[in-house]
Amino acid sequence: MRIPDDTIETIRTQANIVSVIGTYVQLRKSGRNYVGLCPFHKEKTPSFNVNVERGIYKCFGCGRAGNVITFVEEHLHLTFPDAVRHLAAQLGIVIPDDTDDDKSGVGAKRDVARKALLDAAQFFCDTLESSDGAPARAFYSSRGFSPEIIKLFTLGAAPASWDALHTFLSARGFTDEHLEDAGLIIRRDDGSVYDRFRGRAMFTIRDDAGRIVGFSARSITADSDSPKYINSPQGIVFDKSRVLYGLDIAKPSIVKRRTAFIVEGQIDVISMHQHGFSQAVASSGTSLTVEQLRILKRMAGTVVLIFDADSAGQKAMSRGIESALAEGFDVKCVLLPSGEDPDSFLAKNSAMDLRDLIDSASPWMEYQICRFREEGALNDSVKQTEALKTILSWISRVPDELRKPFLVKELALEFQIEEHYLLKQLGIETTRPRASQTSLPAPYNSNVRTTPEVGLLPSEKELIKIALTESHGLALIVNHFGVEATQFVSTAGKRIFERITIAEQEHHDVAQQLASDPALTDDERYAVKDLLALATKPSIVWRKFEVEVPEFDVRRLVHDSILRLREYGLQKEIELLSRQQQAIDDFDEAQRIALQLQRLIELKHRITLKLHSPPSESPADDDLLWLEENNNLVS
Repeated sequence: MRIPDDTIETIRTQANIVSVIGTYVQLRKSGRNYVGLCPFHKEKTPSFNVNVERGIYKCFGCGRAGNVITFVEEHLHLTFPDAVRHLAAQLGIVIPDDTDDDKSGVGAKRDVARKALLDAAQFFCDTLESSDGAPARAFYSSRGFSPEIIKLFTLGAAPASWDALHTFLSARGFTDEHLEDAGLIIRRDDGSVYDRFRGRAMFTIRDDAGRIVGFSARSITADSDSPKYINSPQGIVFDKSRVLYGLDIAKPSIVKRRTAFIVEGQIDVISMHQHGFSQAVASSGTSLTVEQLRILKRMAGTVVLIFDADSAGQKAMSRGIESALAEGFDVKCVLLPSGEDPDSFLAKNSAMDLRDLIDSASPWMEYQICRFREEGALNDSVKQTEALKTILSWISRVPDELRKPFLVKELALEFQIEEHYLLKQLGIETTRPRASQTSLPAPYNSNVRTTPEVGLLPSEKELIKIALTESHGLALIVNHFGVEATQFVSTAGKRIFERITIAEQEHHDVAQQLASDPALTDDERYAVKDLLALATKPSIVWRKFEVEVPEFDVRRLVHDSILRLREYGLQKEIELLSRQQQAIDDFDEAQRIALQLQRLIELKHRITLKLHSPPSESPADDDLLWLEENNNLVS
């Protein structure tokens, strides 16, 4: 349903932009404006300005600008209509029906149903504080839920009465039709109605915009004939395939860390939040759906699956891996002890114990192969082939074409099979290796098609991100480390970095210039916008050794990123020379190439060792010396 333009303008002018933004950003008065640290990029000196008179914000660091609606849209990762409705709800502004766009009246019915759900949630919260709520209070207490967490998740209780909620909402002007639309009552064959939720602990379900869309009611009695959970039915408001429980609360942490923890149940989510795992969401009683994952994809690039350790939970884990890979996520899996779920694990162990499991989460392929092995699926060639085909089918659905050859390389190593055959199964053209008079050191004896130069490599993203978001970041990369666009591997990386250096010389606002740079493609401009929103993290090398981890070491990150690009570039040279060697018959020429290959392989090995060695106390002191030595060896 279209929101009328005059209503949008009313919301924009009535919303206090300082109050709205001040909820998420600490602002201080500075002259006629308010300033603070930009929420869209990492900075130490405030460059984010809010102008009350004009009702706009502007960051002079990253170039982000807009009004109160666009701030809510971008910061909370909402669609424009949802951002408008979010502000309207805060202001108490009723969005009128647009009969031209809603001839069926579904939009109006949905709005009334939402109001009924909001009042029902308050009714359940009030009931929890009454004598009727004693059983539910005892249940929450047995789970260790604090008053703060109960309030945060709007937990409540439904009285055992058959019509308490119906009576309450009818007195507030809602008809039976309204309450049926909201899924709060059930109609008998004779036309009479009764409350859907009775004598249960109530979990309020919200969508990612924070709107109440339904409830999940848990049994708190010993009645074995009663279902453990009763959920709101599918309807004009509630669509379980589009809802991730707890996402409205977890969203800021997920966006900040670009990672979400996905569990199976509401209690798991609440327990994890209570223990400090604020990125936890649940799939609301259904397998992960495409719609849920696409909503989550706006906020995160990695999902960590933490499902129950029973058979059903592990099957759900495999389905989740397949679905998440198809939506472009990096997927990791946490294997809990037998018989445990996140809630029960936290009841018996500390939060640090769960943190250790999450930090050491297995990459999805490693987890799935381990599961196949435990199920006996790798005991004979037939079952092994089926397992291999299953994983290949998952890889085939990965949308990033650049990522597929790397996944195939991992799979080939796990199954001890030539990449050539796996790439052929995926329809990726390759030339089968032929015998050569001079063998190469493993694993470079396989002739694999070079990965196409499309998309940004992780190290390229890191360098571009530092150049755009860190104070003097570009100067550090170019002047201190001597990085040039030619050192980037992908076409997109070369072009973006070249445009950054040009924009730095010709324009004050580099980020703003790149956002509209006609020399970049739409995808490249989108990549730049995405990188501007990411926070840079310390190098993973620091975490492997018993040294104090600095909050942020940009020089180490630049140093490691450059080396990783060299490592990747050397691998491509090795693959190219391998193909050349296998295509010639001249023995002397083959020997010459073999020696050259050996030198490149040794150099790549040295770089790999450098990346995985303990960082020195002053990495900036030896970075130029090492890179100069590296340059001399390559030349």
